[in-house]
Amino acid sequence: MLGCLRRDPKTRAAGLPALFAGDGLPLDGMLLAAARGDTADLERFVEGQATFVEVESLPTLGPLFNGRSCAACHFQPALGGSGEFINEMRVRNDPTGGPVHIFASDNLLRAGPQTQAGLTIFPGGLAATPLGCPLTAPGCTLSPCQQEEVARTTFSPSLPLCDPTSARFAAGENCTAERQASALFGLGLVEAVADATFQTIAARQPAALRGVVKTVVELGRPRVARFGWKDDVATLRGFAGQAYLQEMGVTNPDHPHELTTCALGRTQFGVLLDAADDPEDATDAQGRADIDRFADFMRALAPPPTLPMDATARLGRRLFTRVGCVGCHVPALTTASDPAAFIPPTSGGVAISPGVNRLLAARTFHPYSDFLLHDMGSLGDGITSGVAGPTLMRTAPLWGVRAKSRFLHDGRAPDLATAIALHDGQGAAAAAAFAALTAAEQQALIAFLGTL
Repeated sequence: MLGCLRRDPKTRAAGLPALFAGDGLPLDGMLLAAARGDTADLERFVEGQATFVEVESLPTLGPLFNGRSCAACHFQPALGGSGEFINEMRVRNDPTGGPVHIFASDNLLRAGPQTQAGLTIFPGGLAATPLGCPLTAPGCTLSPCQQEEVARTTFSPSLPLCDPTSARFAAGENCTAERQASALFGLGLVEAVADATFQTIAARQPAALRGVVKTVVELGRPRVARFGWKDDVATLRGFAGQAYLQEMGVTNPDHPHELTTCALGRTQFGVLLDAADDPEDATDAQGRADIDRFADFMRALAPPPTLPMDATARLGRRLFTRVGCVGCHVPALTTASDPAAFIPPTSGGVAISPGVNRLLAARTFHPYSDFLLHDMGSLGDGITSGVAGPTLMRTAPLWGVRAKSRFLHDGRAPDLATAIALHDGQGAAAAAAFAALTAAEQQALIAFLGTL
């Protein structure tokens, strides 16, 4: 059963619920199929999982990047989760959009060839920690690639956090926004929801809470976006392709051109920093590139398992509805009857398998999100991305929220109560209603969230 509670031996012996046991596993039906001898889908999930943790190296990596592996940002509380740190920045006045790239291949290596006991063990030098001098460090001596990045994005370490309700913002002041990686659990189900479902949800919401349906042209057709803090991406293949280029600097079939040629043909300590071999991630004879394997892995990740509710949590669930949180944090969505009709094939034209299609079809799941854009007032990040203006943010799904250590898009909230209190704009009424609850009622609502 999807989302069922799983226990491991240690917690079972102690009589305690397994808080995160089951996070990062494939859909239950995939395991059952493998137990019956049909292992093809599970094998693709495992292959995608292995690709997800691979660490990229020069000259494939970069020349501008934020990390060397998908798993570097998606690991909490298990592979495919969120992260415990800010992994991405955006700048208001960046004319090209996209994230600011913190690291660069032309300052990744240091000290030259290294030996121990007469053996050369690092012929290209040591990898500088952390991954070279970060662009965000005020005292960093920028490499040529980083100097180009600063000029391109208008980034400076002294830029303030964007406050879209301030007079300075209204006057056009440049500013920056930070973002945490979101968990990937259950996103195959989100991808399998028909565009019309999101449009219907928006149409049925009261005017004061109505969300914005953002449509993007992705992989050859208009689609309703549902992934990313500003609803920038509609499909998991699209998500994978953008992330591979933007976060690791790896060109791929969907994004075959480098962001820059600043390190093309250059070497350090005899190591080539960037080669003219784009796309670096190519489609193989099986019709799959790495971006397709990433999508295979993400599509088959099960939703976070829930915990059983006691009387306090059940009261909290009722209060969650009463104060209006369900207006945007929609408890349940249902996938399309035939997701294969709109989920894009791999870069080599291979459609999702009949088995995966069956596992995703006509399923009701509980993400606690409408995946629409809402005006969040001062909680907005100040960045404009298409129709997603400075105060518009996607409703964050709440499933698996108990596994997070920081909350909201930039981790500004250390706990759930603070995250609720910081809601503004279309979320202000629910925040005020939460504040009006008794202390015991507030704790009950938080206890309910702790079961998701």
